Amino acid sequence: MNKYEAMIIFRESLKETDWDGAVEAVRAEIEKLGGKVTSSTRLGKREFARPMQKQQGGHYGLIAFQLAGDKVAALQARLKLDDQVFRVQVVSAPAVVPLAKKKELDDGVAK
Repeated sequence: MNKYEAMIIFRESLKETDWDGAVEAVRAEIEKLGGKVTSSTRLGKREFARPMQKQQGGHYGLIAFQLAGDKVAALQARLKLDDQVFRVQVVSAPAVVPLAKKKELDDGVAK
């Protein structure tokens, strides 16, 4: 399974108390496809630079998960059907470099 991150914008009509339920619905969709959610981060409500589809802003969240590569398109299609989800952007998670290895690269000396 590959590692991915999804930036999800929920509709501005989503109430603060419904946040956990909306994230749980996304988690359930990922697990239906055989994936595993590793973390979820709430980024808060933000205004858009310009209105989109009569929406002035949305509730942002970042979800890190593992999923087979051929299932990502199916996940995006399922999330488009969810009434609470306004936009979804799925990208491959960046590789994490261990701190010791990063220090060696910063020094310019490969050991």
